[in-house]
Amino acid sequence: MRLFIALSPPPDITAAVARMQQTLAHTRADVRWTDPAHLHVTVKFLGETDEALLPEIVGRLTAAAAQVPQFPLEVEGVSRLPPKGPPRVIISRILSPDQRLTKLHRLIDSALGGMGLPMDTRALTPHLTLGRVSSNHGLNRLLRLVEKHDLDFFGSFTVEQATLFRSHLEAQPADRYRALHSAALAQGAPQPLPPSVR
Repeated sequence: MRLFIALSPPPDITAAVARMQQTLAHTRADVRWTDPAHLHVTVKFLGETDEALLPEIVGRLTAAAAQVPQFPLEVEGVSRLPPKGPPRVIISRILSPDQRLTKLHRLIDSALGGMGLPMDTRALTPHLTLGRVSSNHGLNRLLRLVEKHDLDFFGSFTVEQATLFRSHLEAQPADRYRALHSAALAQGAPQPLPPSVR
């Protein structure tokens, strides 16, 4: 199973981002634009994972998410990754004003690392992937437009849950991602982790 953990923006955010995708697509650059229904903020990518581990992953994700009170995220601007050299991905930045997204990532990473899954070695760079660059065709026109919309603001939303997704890259676009479990964040003070998850 190919798994990842992500946060899903609400419909008003995805609609605003979809309008920007349409604007960028008018450049006719060779980009595979993300289906707005699939926009997400990846917290942790697990990759190919033994299905037998799924119950423990769900338990540890649930316990880790319960440690973090619900928090706001802001969706800002259009940018590119990497920031220098040939761009591979067109993105919108995700800002976490109180840094609770970083805390959520660290807790999930540590909890899953505790069961032997690989831990992240790079700092989290939260973003929405708007599209993936396929070739240089129309790229200069696209990058000029990306720079023009660098500071656009697409809205803010409250993160209430972290979702474990299974991805099927070979499936039709509408069936590419399937939610397996949603772990609720705390509404008040976070609860202590059970000893088995620490």
